[in-house]
Amino acid sequence: MSTPGGSFLSFASSLEPVDDYLNRALALIEGAVRRRWRDGLLTRDPDGVFTSVLGAEHVEQLMQQQPARVDEILADHDYGTGTALGAFIHTHRLTPSEADLIAVLLAAETDPRVGRLIAYVGGNQAQYTVTLDLVLELIYRPRHPHRHAAAAHLHEDLAPHRPARRLGFLLVDGQGARSALSQGIRLHPRLTAWLLGHQTLDADLIGRSRLRPPSVPLGEVDPVQLDEAVAALGAEGRFLLVDGPPRSGREMLLDFAAARLERPLLVVSMRQLSADGVTAAFREALLQNAILAFIDAAELDGGEPRTRLRECVNVFPATVALVGAVSIAPQAAEMRPLTTLEIRVPPHSERLRLWQTYLGGGGMTETDLTEVAAVYNLGISGIISAARAARERATFERRAVDRRDVSLAVRQLFDADLSTIATRVEVTQTWDDLVLPDEIGDTIVSIIDRIRHRSRVLGAWGFARKVGKGLGVTVLFGGEPGTGKSMACGLIAREVGLDLYVIDLARVTSKWIGETEKNLGRAFDAAEAGHVLLLFDEADTILGKRSEVKSSNDRNANLETNYILARLEQFQGIALFTTNLASAIDPAVSRRMSAQVTFPFPDVDTRAELWRRMIPKETPLHGAIDFHRLAKNFELSGGFIRNVVLRAAYAAAQEGKGLSMIHLERAARSEYADRGSLLIGGRLV
Repeated sequence: MSTPGGSFLSFASSLEPVDDYLNRALALIEGAVRRRWRDGLLTRDPDGVFTSVLGAEHVEQLMQQQPARVDEILADHDYGTGTALGAFIHTHRLTPSEADLIAVLLAAETDPRVGRLIAYVGGNQAQYTVTLDLVLELIYRPRHPHRHAAAAHLHEDLAPHRPARRLGFLLVDGQGARSALSQGIRLHPRLTAWLLGHQTLDADLIGRSRLRPPSVPLGEVDPVQLDEAVAALGAEGRFLLVDGPPRSGREMLLDFAAARLERPLLVVSMRQLSADGVTAAFREALLQNAILAFIDAAELDGGEPRTRLRECVNVFPATVALVGAVSIAPQAAEMRPLTTLEIRVPPHSERLRLWQTYLGGGGMTETDLTEVAAVYNLGISGIISAARAARERATFERRAVDRRDVSLAVRQLFDADLSTIATRVEVTQTWDDLVLPDEIGDTIVSIIDRIRHRSRVLGAWGFARKVGKGLGVTVLFGGEPGTGKSMACGLIAREVGLDLYVIDLARVTSKWIGETEKNLGRAFDAAEAGHVLLLFDEADTILGKRSEVKSSNDRNANLETNYILARLEQFQGIALFTTNLASAIDPAVSRRMSAQVTFPFPDVDTRAELWRRMIPKETPLHGAIDFHRLAKNFELSGGFIRNVVLRAAYAAAQEGKGLSMIHLERAARSEYADRGSLLIGGRLV
């Protein structure tokens, strides 16, 4: 048909082979237009008065030059594998009708002329919306002589349980609010971008996922476990659960398996992953033809994310890997057959070999490497990562690797997990600042010895095999406020050369069921592998006695205590707990502690020594300080004495004088007043 200017507009002639889907979409649209003209469902208004924008001649111009042959529309179209759309159709075995649907929706997203034709055939030129009514007319009516069969075919392809809908490749708008044929349908933007050549990782998954090419990684894995992983991942419809401590090599095993299968590996963190994030992970795995692995699998929230996981695995053919605790095994086994592999931290001799292999030469002596292997309970993944970071730091500073480089590298591995619920504390005090009775001092020395020599006693001397559980060092420090409990913890960490992380119980505890246990689990895991000292201050809030269950709050509190009891039995790290109310601690928790130390309230002589040691040597004094008088007149613990001395020092500095007895006594009385005490000189708590 000629245009008003007398020339022909051939839409098809301007298309390249990559635009094959446009040719097909236009043919389907033309067939629908002509059928609706024939059936009187569309007016052939010549000037567009009744169709707002397009008249019949304009529509003819936008359609192909020659009317589409009926046999061509009825025939299934072969989308070549040389295009992104063709490859997608063939890879995922789409039916001919599903392939046509994707082609039409993609054409509507990419060519404004197609959008205008779709608006025309739909009778609504204000919106370029593809509705199920249009899809029925374009794709399913040509395939079936009876409308009932066409509608049945449409609803079969677009059933909510089918992969295209379940994994979010197709989005249907207006469900539950409009009749089926008036609902809109469109491609997910991620699929549109993929089909147009933007095949990098989905932007919505960046930050919580990694896509690794199928190349053999640096490292080594157990060959038997590798064979089992390859067998599971090469099959269909299974879960592969890879358990073990953090940085033990769980993901490395999957890297090796993916390399053998010559497929990329998509690793997605389940930590705080939403239901839509679960769907996005499955969708991206299909687009990338990648093995899907969820890490932090034990973090999977209940409710909608877990339900969405179940829905997705029902339509996802391949095996899915889960990296996390075996606690999730029962949930996983309810959904799919399960293969479980456990990655263990190698013994000391093997860790030493790994450090020697991957850290290389430099300033580290054999003794240094032996101690590093003993101190850090790392698997091969952690050792390789820490060795790489230590080498890079030393190379940047143009020197040989030393122990400090290794310590910093290991800290970086676990700081992300710890920093969310704990704060690293730099210890500035010395043993001279701590005043304790001799018997308490002896107990603290024995705790330090236990930390220093635990590797030899438990490992080389074989006690780990005999004891079986409870191999960690867990100590409960009880006593009134200000008696030196927290300071002692800091000094122990400094003495044995460990980073001290103080757990923020406000960030650990959560009103959400199970969230507190997850936070505690991350802290214990990081402490074990990274060899840091955890300090739970005011631990009675989470170690309290279990009570009779009278409400859901009682039940949840008991569950938290039960979790800590079970975890302490398996814990192999170092954790110190302080409490002002030792009587409030659950007896079962107390029994599982390696040691319990009660810090007494300081007597007069001890208080006098605390007053003396609290004043630095650099502080200028005005007159003599009677420390015994201060200790006798004010029944204060070390924490309050520190407050008084600081208050007095600021007052003396403001007056431009040296620190004096007058300043100290005045500050002590102010401390009592601020604490609401009516009796000056009595015990403050």
